[in-house]
Amino acid sequence: MMSRGVIWRPRCAGQGRRTGILALCSVALCAVVLLAGCSNPLRGANPVATGTKAGGSALIQTVTGFDPSVGAPLPTYRIVAAYGIVGGVQFNGPASNLDLLNSFLPQLQDLGKQYAALDPTHPVKLAIDLVVNTIQPCAYFAKWCASFTDDATMQAYIKFCQDHDLLLFYDMQLGTEPVSDAINNYLMPYLSKYPFTELALDTEFHFPNTPEGYAEAAAYPAFLGWMDASEVNWAINALAQISLKNQLPRKVLVIHQWNTAVLHNKDKIQRNPNVSVVLQSDGFGSVENKLGDYQYFVQQDLLQYGGYKLFYTYQGGAASDTPLQSPQDVMSIFPQPIFISYE
Repeated sequence: MMSRGVIWRPRCAGQGRRTGILALCSVALCAVVLLAGCSNPLRGANPVATGTKAGGSALIQTVTGFDPSVGAPLPTYRIVAAYGIVGGVQFNGPASNLDLLNSFLPQLQDLGKQYAALDPTHPVKLAIDLVVNTIQPCAYFAKWCASFTDDATMQAYIKFCQDHDLLLFYDMQLGTEPVSDAINNYLMPYLSKYPFTELALDTEFHFPNTPEGYAEAAAYPAFLGWMDASEVNWAINALAQISLKNQLPRKVLVIHQWNTAVLHNKDKIQRNPNVSVVLQSDGFGSVENKLGDYQYFVQQDLLQYGGYKLFYTYQGGAASDTPLQSPQDVMSIFPQPIFISYE
């Protein structure tokens, strides 16, 4: 199975597994599944993917009476998102620019209605999963081997989400930049101000901030990136503090997993009651492979909620599912994904 697209900007063509503007690049569930807001599986229902690590807490912390669960997307809603890479073209995903997104919005709304009809216990909240920080050739982006979206573009997407009642996930590829640096120095003004802004980490594009990590990033795609649980935990705790400090609804963190190598020490990822964590099985290909990945990454090693990614077939694009699964197909997966995105 392969994965999805990156954009190499602004002037250097690359090569790799993912597509871009310039480069085309059944084991039983072992953990106890907590059925937050779901039907009892003993009655034959297919529960939403949600669970807890050993030692996790189901208690909600409050600050001066504030409850971050009020208005939080999860577990009340199922999130259906349009994926995109800022500045991209159609095969980078329907949210890659605002013209594409505006054209795709009726289709996204129709998908939301289909999922809501299939599971009335979880109303659908529509979203954008937007890559705002993309891996780049180190020769042109020497500091972090990555580039950032400008504020004007960020504000344009924020307004679009406000106008259409959408969640906005800031998806980070990072290059060699530490998660803490990206959040503190780049995303904090957006995450701390708007109640509908969330975070996603694309683990395979992240490299350690070390000389060895920099060398591997410079050789990308010859080397695949990865993220350690320590950085994921930092992000989880940072999102919790953002919600509590600014009295915002509990944030959602999506963690992309394409294969076993991209997420180190996964068993050490720690839950925080003030953050909703989605582990998304990533990658395109045959239905058999996609279901196998979901079972291996999500079902057998559930963090809290399950996510699933689908890829359309585009002319000129290498990334596609064969065939594309319908909402009915997706909802037959066990446990049911609560975060579903379309590229």
